[in-house]
This record gives sequence, structure tokens and C-alpha cells, in this order.
Amino acid sequence: MNETDNNSKLSFQDLKRSAVIHRLTNNKSLITVLGVVFLSLLIWGFIQLLQGLNKKPMVIEKPGAENTVLISTEQSKEIKTGLVSSYDFQELREAVGVIDFDKYKTADVFSPYQGRINKVLVEAGNDVKKGQTLYTVLAPDVAQASSALLSAAGIYKQANETLKRARDLYEFKSISQKELEQNISDQQTAEANFIATKKSMALFGFSDPEIDQVVSNRKVDTELSIKSPISGRIITRNAATGQLVQPGVAQAPITVSDTTSLWMVAQVPESEAPYYKVGQNVIVKVQAYKYKLFPGKIVYVGDSVDATTRRLTLYAHIRDPERELKPQMLASFNIEITKPEPYPAIPAEALVRENNGTRVVWATVDGKLFKRRVVSIGITQAGLVQVLDGLQAGEMIALNKAIFLSNLYSVTH
Repeated sequence: MNETDNNSKLSFQDLKRSAVIHRLTNNKSLITVLGVVFLSLLIWGFIQLLQGLNKKPMVIEKPGAENTVLISTEQSKEIKTGLVSSYDFQELREAVGVIDFDKYKTADVFSPYQGRINKVLVEAGNDVKKGQTLYTVLAPDVAQASSALLSAAGIYKQANETLKRARDLYEFKSISQKELEQNISDQQTAEANFIATKKSMALFGFSDPEIDQVVSNRKVDTELSIKSPISGRIITRNAATGQLVQPGVAQAPITVSDTTSLWMVAQVPESEAPYYKVGQNVIVKVQAYKYKLFPGKIVYVGDSVDATTRRLTLYAHIRDPERELKPQMLASFNIEITKPEPYPAIPAEALVRENNGTRVVWATVDGKLFKRRVVSIGITQAGLVQVLDGLQAGEMIALNKAIFLSNLYSVTH
């Protein structure tokens, strides 16, 4: 009974399953959809297989030797290599100041005695020689000195003649030795007075030939000639006929200066005081002559610092034979701190500053294999960097793209 029931149940389930399959097989649209999906899956899998075959395997480049980097031929075409040159570097300091007259070769020409100007013989801008008369002064003291000179000259002449006669008489025993000695003493006194009056005339500016002329002509002159103490150019003329002048009272009637010899006056910070010394060379530039340089030399370094500006004054002597520079022109100065000395020199593009501050260049032999070289540097001049250590003149380096080489090195190491 039970077995019959079980068989009935199985038969019923088989019939049910057969009915479902029959319905599925009779539904053509469902079969089509399933076929399209299956075909799509096959095509997608095939495409993925082909793409996997075409992919190149990933290659991890091994790092090169320490401090070296190797580049390809194509990369080497972008890098310019060349030999390290040698350049004469020297440390220079810049300063700003003015051009001024050379105080050592500038003279205010005063009258040595009070009087009135009688004649002015020069104009501003005239070139004069040492000893040339610039102006004359009517001075009463000159008349008195001339009179004393003539008197002393007459007494001296008479004393000489008296001594000569006394010697002749003494030779014939006509006078005593005491009288002869008295005449000798009188002659010596007259000579001393005559020399003293000549010295007085010299203080007024009279030369020996002029003094002799006063004596020979026996002329009392009240006109004093004021002469130039140096050769140069008249830079100031305040003198006028009839003007009262006194010794040392400003303004000077005439000022003479050698304008081919000038001074540079510069103010430098007190912190730079140890750098400057007498004798250092100076190159001067002014706006009026932008493409011309004027050489000079420091002649004086100030002994004190200005309490207000905290700056030190420098004076440098400049030769200007063509008189192109004018006093009070603004000027810039390059002061030579050290003498020129040859050092290896490289362009700035050949140098790399790493994160830790180290300076690096890349040396090479064949233009493909570059070696990292740590260097120490100094100053930069004329677009070149001074190399103090780590590189020699004549070595080949990368002159550009140094940053590219350093970046490539950091990636591969």
C-alpha cells in the first residue's frame, strides 16, 4: 500500500518536471536570450585573453652603482657636456659715494699780509703753473720791508768797503789789530741784518731774483705778488680789484686744484670695516659714463665711525687726465678685497643644491655615465661659480640639465 503510494508520488513529480521542461523548450525567445548572453560571455573572455597576451611584463630597474646614473642615447642628446674652465676670481665689495677734489692737491691761495687787491691776473677755469702770479695786493708792510732791505743793503755795502780799507791799512801797520777786529765785527753785523731783511722779503713771496732787483733798482715796492703754490686749474675765483684781503679769512680769493687728481669718498657699513685697507684697488663708475671704468686706489680709511649713520669713510685716489669726472658726481665703487686668483669655474646650470644644502655637479667621460660629485663653492662672477673644492679644471661635466640628472638619480637609488 505504501509502495504503491510512493510510486504514485514519483510518477507525479516526473510528470511535473517533464511539463516544466516542455514549457521551456517551447519558449523560443527565452532560448534566444540565453544564447546571446552565453555568446557575449565567450567573446568578453576571448578579448581579455588577447589583452593579457599583449601586455609587457613589468620590469623593475635595478639601481646603478653608488653616486652614478646612466642615461640613454636619446637623453644624452639633451645634455650639454664640456670641460671645466679656469677663471681669475677676486672678492669685490660695492659701495656708493661721490667724487671730490683731492684735498692733498687743492690749495686756497690767501694773501700772507693784509692789503687791498690791486690786480687779478686769472679767471676761473684757467690752468696755472706753480709759481705763477694769480693776483697782486697793495700791502703797507711790503713797503716797510722793502725800505728795511734797502737800508740794510746800504749798510752792508759800506761795511764791506770799510773792512777792505782796514785790511789794507793793517797790512802797512797803519792801524792796530783792535781797529781791524772792530771793522770785521761791524761787517758781520751788517751782513746778518741784510740776510734777515732778505728773509723778511721772502716771507712776502719775493724770490731771490726779485729781491736782488729791488736792491739794484733801489725801489720801494708796496705791491705784493700772490703766486700759485701748485700747478692746477682755478676752480674758484672770489678775488676782485679793490677787495680787502686778510690772511686765512674765508673765502679764499683764489682756489687752485689739480683736477686730473681726484678723490672718491665712499661710506661703508661699520660691519665691513675689517675688509678695507690702504692700497686696495678701486674701480669707479658714474652715470655720465656708463661704459667707462676709472681705476683708483684707497689712500685713507677713516679712523672713526660716524655716530649717526654707523658708517666708515673711505678715500681713494683717482687719476682722470682727461678731466671727465666732476666733483660731487654720484658714483658706485667696486673695491678689490683680494687679488685675482685662478679657480675652477662652472655655469650656474651645472650646479644642483640638494635638500640638505649639499652642492653637486655631474662629471662624465662619455656623456652617458655620470658620476655625482660633491663640491664646495665660493663667489659668483661673470656668470660663473667659483669651485673651491671637489672639482678640477679640465674635467668634463654636464653643463646643463643637472637637476634632471639629480632627479633621475634619486628615483633609481
